[in-house]
Amino acid sequence: MRAAAVVIVVLGLGWVWTHHRQTSLQHRLAAVATQLAGRPVGVRCQGFWAEMLDIGSRSGEVQFPVGRPPDHMFLVRSVCGRLRHFMDAGSHRNLDCLTTIDWTTWSIDADYDGECERHAQDDAEAVNTLAHESMHLRGITSEAEAQCLAIQADAWTVVRLGGTAAEGDAVANYLLALQPLMPPEYQSSGCRAGGDLDATPLTREFPSETSPAIPPLTLPSVS
Repeated sequence: MRAAAVVIVVLGLGWVWTHHRQTSLQHRLAAVATQLAGRPVGVRCQGFWAEMLDIGSRSGEVQFPVGRPPDHMFLVRSVCGRLRHFMDAGSHRNLDCLTTIDWTTWSIDADYDGECERHAQDDAEAVNTLAHESMHLRGITSEAEAQCLAIQADAWTVVRLGGTAAEGDAVANYLLALQPLMPPEYQSSGCRAGGDLDATPLTREFPSETSPAIPPLTLPSVS
């Protein structure tokens, strides 16, 4: 009986610690998502058992059950784990190599499987998932529009999560370079400098600004 009681106590303490750790992470991510969405929103991270039973291929999700965005997003456990590690890390060496790339000459065919790209991809896509779902929480239903705005918010998001401005700029350019690999519904011809989805068409910088910023709350819809 005593051994069983000890096991129960240990399991209970483990659950309390895990719950506290996840709740703390969700609050930290919600603070970033709230700024991106322009209103108070929350983040729900997938739990261990839910991950074991999840057969989907999503990385995040925002549902519009009655045509209006809810007050929270859902992120799979791996994305939340990546974002936690990113925020807690003192440096982001996986991303630093991206800052040395000339994006005007980079190509998917020649460079996609490079060592730098392989190491950076998971962190970059985790940041973009948080930004993308935050754009949905603004009320944007179009995947193409949400993705383009997310890419333009990636630099700001990287900095807000603890990265440098140079890392943020590199992540934004990397995600833009990967756009041809995205499903058609996530792509738009207007996602370019001076295009319909350029959040700051009067400046030359795209997809990020010299000083990383959140895209304006109102933009023209995808044509």
